[in-house]
Amino acid sequence: MPARRRPTSIALAAGSAVKRFTVLVVTTVVTCGLVLAAPVTTAHAVVDAPIGVVIDRLTPIVPTTEDNLRIEGRIVNNTGDVMSDVSIQLRLSSEPITARSQITNVRGAPLETEGDDPTNAAIDATRTPITDTIAPRGQETFSLRIPFSQLPLAGNGVYALGVEVLAARRGAQVDEGERRQGIVRTFVPWFPDPVDPVQLVWLWPLADWPAREANGIFLNDQTPRAVSAGGRLATLVDSASLQPRSVSWFADPALLQSVQDMTDGYQVRRGGQVVVGDRSSDAQAWLQSLQAALEQAQLPATTNPTLRVLPYADVDAVALTRAGMTTDVVRSITQAVPIASAALSQQVIGGTYWAPFGRLDQETGDLLASAGVRTVILSGRALRAQDAYAGANTGRAVINTSFGALQAVLREPRMSALLTEPQRGRSDAILVRQAFLAESAVLAGTIPQDAPSRAIVVGPDDIRWDPSPAAVNSLLRATVSAPWLQPLTLSELLEAPTNPLRRDRGAYGSKAQAAELSSTFLADVRSVSTELASFTSVLDNPIGVSDAFASALLRTESSAWRSQPETGRELLASVRAQLNDQIDQVNVLSEGTVTFSGETGRVPITIENSLDRSVTVGVELRASPSIRLESEPLTDITIEPGRKVSVDVEARVVGSNTVPVRVQLLTPDGSAFGSPARIEVASTAYARAAAWVVAIAFVAIVVFVVVGVARRIRSASAGVNAGESAGAETGAGDE
Repeated sequence: MPARRRPTSIALAAGSAVKRFTVLVVTTVVTCGLVLAAPVTTAHAVVDAPIGVVIDRLTPIVPTTEDNLRIEGRIVNNTGDVMSDVSIQLRLSSEPITARSQITNVRGAPLETEGDDPTNAAIDATRTPITDTIAPRGQETFSLRIPFSQLPLAGNGVYALGVEVLAARRGAQVDEGERRQGIVRTFVPWFPDPVDPVQLVWLWPLADWPAREANGIFLNDQTPRAVSAGGRLATLVDSASLQPRSVSWFADPALLQSVQDMTDGYQVRRGGQVVVGDRSSDAQAWLQSLQAALEQAQLPATTNPTLRVLPYADVDAVALTRAGMTTDVVRSITQAVPIASAALSQQVIGGTYWAPFGRLDQETGDLLASAGVRTVILSGRALRAQDAYAGANTGRAVINTSFGALQAVLREPRMSALLTEPQRGRSDAILVRQAFLAESAVLAGTIPQDAPSRAIVVGPDDIRWDPSPAAVNSLLRATVSAPWLQPLTLSELLEAPTNPLRRDRGAYGSKAQAAELSSTFLADVRSVSTELASFTSVLDNPIGVSDAFASALLRTESSAWRSQPETGRELLASVRAQLNDQIDQVNVLSEGTVTFSGETGRVPITIENSLDRSVTVGVELRASPSIRLESEPLTDITIEPGRKVSVDVEARVVGSNTVPVRVQLLTPDGSAFGSPARIEVASTAYARAAAWVVAIAFVAIVVFVVVGVARRIRSASAGVNAGESAGAETGAGDE
C-alpha cells in the first residue's frame, strides 16, 4: 500500500512574510533554474549516512532581520532497509564561529560526532514530518521556512547550520528506533549590526586547452563548445558581466586569437575527418559579450584597459626554464599583448604571469622579470607571513629578482580552493557558496582593524575552472551586497602601499615539480623546434610559415596539458607531421646508379621545391663507408617556388665496387635538411686497370716462358757442341 504523504512544510510567519516569500521564490527560480535529482556525492552531506540530504535551495544569500530562511531539497534512502516515521529539522550552533578551523570541522564532521556536535542546538519549531516510510533507494522532497527573527542567533557572525533527518530503520538485520539517519551541515552568515568590511579582489581568468594545429584546425570541439551558449567560457563571461567592475579580468591571448579566427569560419577534426565548424556565430557573440563587459568594467571618464593578458598559450614557464627552453618563455610573453589587442580591437595590460601550481622558483622569477613580467599570481602559501594573523597570507607582496622586483598577488588559499572544488549538482554548489561566504565573514571578524591590509584576493587554483553559474552569480552579488565585503580591483590593490609583513618564501617543492610538463614531453617539443629552425633557415622569406609553426609549438608548451597530457601529445604529433610535410616539399629527385668513366666524375642531382616561396640550400654526398667517396658539398643553391634545379657534384670513387651514397640537402649553415635520397656510384676506371694488369701479366708469363725455352734450347745446343768437340779430340789422339 503506498505510503501516505504528510504535509512537508511549516509556516511560522504570516501576513507580509507570505508576500516576501512569494517574491523570494520567483527570484530564486529565475536566477538559479531547475536541476534534476542527483545522487548525494558531496562530502559535506555525509555520504556514508543511511539517508542522504540534498539541498536544492537555500535563501537568502545575505539575510536580514526581515527575511525568512528557506531551505528546499530531497532526502535519499541510501540503504536496502525501510525508513519509517521520517521527519526533518534544523540545527544551529549556539555560538558564532570564531576561527576558520571550525569551518573545516563543520564541513568534515561525521554523522555522529564523538565530541560536541558543531550544530548543537536543535530548532524544535522546524521539526517537520516527511513521510510514514521511505522504501530502499527511495527519496522524498522537503521544504522548511522560518523567519530569521525566530532563530536563536546571538549576534554578528557565522553560524553552523544543519539539516537533520530523523527516522526509524527496519530491515532483515536491523531494527532500531528513531535516531539521526542523515545530516548535511553548512553555514549561515548573520550580520544585522554594522561591521567593518574586508576588501575582496576577484581574479577572473578566461583560458582553455589550446588544441589548435599549425594550420589553424582545431583538434576537437572543446573550445568551440566552451564559447557557445551554455558553455564554460560563455557562462564565465555572462556571470562576470552581471558585476563587471567587481572582478579583475584575465585572458589567454591564444584563446582570444582562436575565437577571433573562428568568426570567419574554421575547421575541426571530428571522427578522424576534417569538417567545417558550425559555431562561428557563437564565437562572434562571445567576443562581443566580452568586449561589452570589458567596456562596462572601465571606470567612468577613463579609457584605461581592464583586461590583463597572460603569456601566449599560458606556457608552463617553470618547466620550460628547467628544460633550457627560455627563449620560448620570452617569446610567449612578448607576443601576448599584440595578439590579444588585435583579437579584441582594444588595448590590454601585459606583464602578468599566473603560476599554475601557485609557486615560482627563483630561476623562473628572474627569467620572467627579464622578459617584462611585473606581476605574478601566486598562492598565499608560497609567501607565508612571519607575523601571522588571520588573512595575512593573501593580498600583495614583493619578490626580489636579479632584474627588479615582481609584484606578487597572493590568492587566499582556502577560499580560492573552494572555487575549483567539484560541484556535481546544485547541492554541491550551494554548500561551496555557503562555505565561501563563511570564510570571508570569519576573516572580516578576525582580521585586526589595524592590520597592514584587509584585502583578500580570491582566484581559482586552476585558471581553466568550471564553477557552477548559480554559485558564482550568488557570490558576485554577495560581493557588493554583503555588509562584511567590499569589492576591490587588482589595479587598486597594486596601487596601494606594499604590505610590510615579513614573509618566508616557501620551497618550490617536489609536488610542484611533479605537476609540471614532463621532461620527456618537452624534449620532444625541443626536437620539433630544432626541425622548425632548420626549415626556417632555408626559406628566403619565412614570414607566414615560421610564425604559424612557432605559435603552434608554444601551444604545445601550455600548462593546460598538465591536466590533459594525451591531448598535448596529440597536438605535438600533429604539429610535427605538418612540419615534416612542409620540409618534404623540398627534396632530391635523383635515384639509380651513376657510373664514372674514371676515378673522378660528376654526380647529377635534381632538387625540387614545391613550396610557394624560394629556398636556398646546399647539397652533399655521403658514402657508406665514408672513405669510399671524396666530395665537396655545393652551397647557395637557390630554387624558385614550384621549380626544379639540376646541379653536378664533383666526386672521386675509391675502390672497384659500387658505393652506396646518400644525397643530403643542407641548410645554409651546413646542417642536414630533410630526408636524404639514395643513389649508387661506380667507376669503370678500376675495371680497365684490372684488364691492363691481366694483359701485362699474360705478356710477362709469355716472355718468361719464351725466355725459359730459349735458355733451355741454348743450353741443349751448347751441350751437343761440347760433345762433338770432345770426340774429335779423342780421335786425333788415337791417330
